[in-house]
Amino acid sequence: MSQSKTFAAIGLITLSSLACGTSDGPGTEPELPGSIAVTTETSGFAKDNSYDVLVDGTSAGTMGANDQFMVSELDPATYEVNLGDVASNCTVDGITATVAAGETADATLSVVCTAGASSPYSLRASRDRPNLEDGTITECTFGICPTQQGWDLYVEFNSSANPQAVIRVNETTAVEIAHLPGVTLEDITEADVLGATFTTGPVEDSFDTGRVILIKTDTGNIYALGHPVESTLLLTLGFDAVLLVAGP
Repeated sequence: MSQSKTFAAIGLITLSSLACGTSDGPGTEPELPGSIAVTTETSGFAKDNSYDVLVDGTSAGTMGANDQFMVSELDPATYEVNLGDVASNCTVDGITATVAAGETADATLSVVCTAGASSPYSLRASRDRPNLEDGTITECTFGICPTQQGWDLYVEFNSSANPQAVIRVNETTAVEIAHLPGVTLEDITEADVLGATFTTGPVEDSFDTGRVILIKTDTGNIYALGHPVESTLLLTLGFDAVLLVAGP
């Protein structure tokens, strides 16, 4: 074989080796993607109704207050899962979820909501009739109202009772009332509200400091009234109102 043919043969062998490559074993298959099943559990008062699902700080979609949401096509890794667009009266702690190839990791997020700030009222017996939703007062001269719409309750004084102040609701608009004796605004629970018996009819019990009165408005909102302070001389009643449940 001539010298030129020998170099040519060596060159072909070298190029062939580079083209085919070398391997110590079979090729590695890519890992299958995984997913995270995000569950929300919301408790407390004035609950939020929807959240933004955040995975490593990036939005993956929207879910409800007590809901499940699947985040799919995730590379196997550990992720930070949290919620965005959470109401200011609610708190939630994010968690980590480790996704394995082809598997679904569970991530349950507990959201706790507290009642909002209280709104103070001072009402003259029969005359001042508040709309708890917006705080406006309908004035009813000598107990005669210009309209039966737009207000939720009024105060009567029963001179034979102690204390004397009694809360009445607007029966025309089907406002409902429930009394919770032995409960205060500071210690009221979600179970107290769920177990309350509401009525549109009159309740004769006086508004004493050892009870909360619940008012369910015609929009479905539920307010708790507490901290009553009455003046039998001026026939006025002061109290605080707190939104507990936002209607549908």
